[in-house]
Amino acid sequence: MQRCTSSRSLLLFLALAALVFGAGYLFLRSPSKSKPSETTEVAANDGTSPAAAAPAEDSVAQELSAAQHAQAPKPPAIVTTATRSAPPPSTVAAAPQPPRVEPSPYTRQLVAGLTSLDLTRGPITKEQADQWKQNLQTLTSQGSAALPAIRQFLEQNQELNFGSVPGGDQLGQTSLRSAMINAMAQIGGADAQALMLQTLQTTTLPSEVAQLAQHLEEQAPGQYRQETINAINEILALGEKGQLPAGWDVGPLFQALQKMGDPSSTAMLDQLQAQYKYYATISLAGLDNGAGVPSLIREAQDSGALGRRDFALQMLAQIATQYPDAAAALLDQAKSGNIPDAAWRKIATGLAGDQYQIGSPPAGDGGAMANIPGLKTYHIQSGNQNFYSVPVPPDAQSQRLDLINQLLAASPSPAAQSALQGARDTLVPKQ
Repeated sequence: MQRCTSSRSLLLFLALAALVFGAGYLFLRSPSKSKPSETTEVAANDGTSPAAAAPAEDSVAQELSAAQHAQAPKPPAIVTTATRSAPPPSTVAAAPQPPRVEPSPYTRQLVAGLTSLDLTRGPITKEQADQWKQNLQTLTSQGSAALPAIRQFLEQNQELNFGSVPGGDQLGQTSLRSAMINAMAQIGGADAQALMLQTLQTTTLPSEVAQLAQHLEEQAPGQYRQETINAINEILALGEKGQLPAGWDVGPLFQALQKMGDPSSTAMLDQLQAQYKYYATISLAGLDNGAGVPSLIREAQDSGALGRRDFALQMLAQIATQYPDAAAALLDQAKSGNIPDAAWRKIATGLAGDQYQIGSPPAGDGGAMANIPGLKTYHIQSGNQNFYSVPVPPDAQSQRLDLINQLLAASPSPAAQSALQGARDTLVPKQ
C-alpha cells in the first residue's frame, strides 16, 4: 500500500513539473504584446532604416537621379509582427464584436496546412501551389465557421512574404496573412467585418492596413474611414520614432489615403508633404476629380517650401491636362514671373518626361516587373519612399503640346524657354 502511495505521489510530482515547464515554454515562445513599438525581424533584411537622415536636396532632379538605380530594400520572408493597442470600446465603429469562439478541429487543421509550407526542399512546385490554393478555398468555403481559426492565426503575429519564397508567385497571394484577410473578405458578413476591424486596429503592417481598409470600404462604404485614418496615423508615428523595422515601406498607407480621397485623407496628405515629399505629393496628384490640386497649388506658391515647391510644380504639370485648375495655376505663375528658373526643368519633366506614380510597377508574367519601354523605379532613402515612372502616353501628347505652347507664350524667361522647348522636342522629336 505504501509503494502504491509513493508511486502516485511521484506521478503527481512529475505531472506538476511538466505543467510548469510547458507553461514557461509557451510564455517564452509567445510574441510579446506589452510593447506595441517592438517589432522583431526573424529573417535578415538589407534595407535602410526609414528613420535615416534625408540626403541633401540641392534639387529634386539630382536626388531622383541618384536614387533611380538604388536598390529598394526587400521585405524579409518571415517576420514576427507586434500589435498596436486596440482603442477603447467607446471609439470602436458601430459593428458587432466577433464572438470568442474556439476553432473547430477541422478548421484548425485547414489553417495548419496553409501555414506549414515546406520551404526546405527547394522552390514551391506547381503541385504544391495547387494543393495550397485548394486548401485555402476549402477554408473559405466553411464561411463564418472558419473565422475563429483565422483569428487565432492572425493573433500569433506571424507573417510569411511569398514574394521572397522561390516559386511563391504560384500561390496567387502576396503573403500568408494577406491570404487570410482575403479569405475573411470573401466570407463577408458582420462577423468577418468585425474581425477585419479588430485586425485593422492592432496590426503594424502598412500593406495590411491598406488591404483591410479596401475590403472594409467595399463591404461598408464610408463606415470605417476614421478607423483607417487612426491606424495610418499610429503607424506613421511609429515610423517617425524609428519603431518600425528597417525596410518596412509605408507606401501602402499613402495608397490607402489616395483611394479614400475624402476631405480628411486629403488634409492628412497635405500635412505629410514635409515629411514624405514624394509619397504625399504624388498621392495628392493622383486623387480622383482633382481633389489634391488646391493643396498642390498652395505648395507650388510657397516660396519657403524649398524642394517641395519644385516637386509640387512638377506634379501640377503632370496632371495639368486632366484638371483645368492645375493648368490655370501654372499659367498664372508663369505670367507673373513667380516660377524660379530651376523649377522650369521640373515642369518640363512633368509635361513631357517621367510620369511618377506611387506603388509597385505593373507586373508581367510570373509576377516579374512588366517590360514597359521607359519604365523607371526610384528608391529615396529618406522615409524609404519607393515609386516608379512611365513616359507620357501617346494619346496625351497633343494636349501636352498645346499647354507647352501656352507656357512658351506666357513666360519670356530664358530658363523657361529652354526647358519648355526641350519638352516640346521630347514629344515631337526633330526629324
